[in-house]
Amino acid sequence: MKIGNFGKNVFMLAGGTAFAQALSFLLIPIITRVYTPQEYGVLAVYASIIGLLGILGSMNYELAIPIAESEKKAINVLFLSILTLTISFMVLVLLFVFIGDQFLILLNSETLIEYKYLLPIGFFFIGLYNILTQWAFRRKGFKVITKTKYKQAILQNLSTIGLGVIGIGSIGLLIGKIVGQSAGISSLLNPLVKKERGLFTKINKRYLIWAAKRYSKFPLYTTPRRYLGDITIVLPVLFITSLYGAKEAGLFGLANSVIQLPMNLVGTSVSSVFYAESASLRATDPARLKKISNKLLRNLIFIGFIPLIVLLLFGPYLFSIVFGSKWSEAGIYASLLSIAVFSRLIFKPISNIFDVFEKQKTALILNVLRLVLVLAVFGTSKYLLLNTYWTVGLYSLTMALIYFIQYLLAQKILNDAVENFEKNILVARKG
Repeated sequence: MKIGNFGKNVFMLAGGTAFAQALSFLLIPIITRVYTPQEYGVLAVYASIIGLLGILGSMNYELAIPIAESEKKAINVLFLSILTLTISFMVLVLLFVFIGDQFLILLNSETLIEYKYLLPIGFFFIGLYNILTQWAFRRKGFKVITKTKYKQAILQNLSTIGLGVIGIGSIGLLIGKIVGQSAGISSLLNPLVKKERGLFTKINKRYLIWAAKRYSKFPLYTTPRRYLGDITIVLPVLFITSLYGAKEAGLFGLANSVIQLPMNLVGTSVSSVFYAESASLRATDPARLKKISNKLLRNLIFIGFIPLIVLLLFGPYLFSIVFGSKWSEAGIYASLLSIAVFSRLIFKPISNIFDVFEKQKTALILNVLRLVLVLAVFGTSKYLLLNTYWTVGLYSLTMALIYFIQYLLAQKILNDAVENFEKNILVARKG
């Protein structure tokens, strides 16, 4: 696929995400006026717990769908992913039925006890959407993925605002979140059911067992690696809730969700397309893949630099004007977090190389280090009784450092792939 088509696919996904993020941004001032920081804090904790649980849904088997060598293997990986998700969902339901309250207390998330059964529901919808999205990536179905972004944005925001207006409190935010997570699943499922239903006849027990063994690196290394990576993103909300209260968690949650706009608008779209392209080029032209990664870095730095400066200089003022005076403190958090978000924007998409070249063990080791450093930040903050600004600032700098190291390791993997590819060509010519 030409680089021009790569860019076209990025812009297609980015267009859908742009609409979703623009709509969300335009409606946040309404949401922040019908919900309080404390209520928003409940949503922040919910999103954090879902982030911790969601990565375990299908044990990341779905990431093998785009790189499976044949259609028969791919459809069995798809079914294996859904089967794994279903089993995980049932286990989670039983967990919340019998020890749900104790589990949430352990995570300093008592605010979710009365909403605990919404967690398994959100867990299942996130997992199913992710699995079907990977099948769409295999089919280069970027158009249908883009349409799901429209649906998610419209339905989530309308339901959130509608429920907020009638004054039902925090549960309105949570239901809105679930609606947003589930929207688009039917759009992703329809092409598979209507046009490729013949593939279902190729699903059998022998190939399911083969797929579970062949792609075992994904649950063995990718799942703990991504879990450790995501936990460093969601831990701040849990720690801030525990150390400083739900109000501060709500302020932090708003700041974090708003400044993730550049990442979600560009970074996620680039990351998705880069993963799909990497799956195609890893064995045929790693040198081109290397060139694409270098070009991406330059472009992402250019795109993210201006938002970084604006947030650093005017964060508190902008938040106060746009979201209301009671949210001005969130602008300070936004300024502090902008360094980490900028680093994630420019470095994270290229880090998909770990999965593409099946270097999950290396990535797992890196994320163990990442978790240790983040825990050290919050441990230090608690021991020294640091205020929230120092805590968030230290966390932001730590995450920026980790993203940079992650990028350097991804580049090394690419360089090694190019070198090995060229050696194999020379050997083939001599032979």
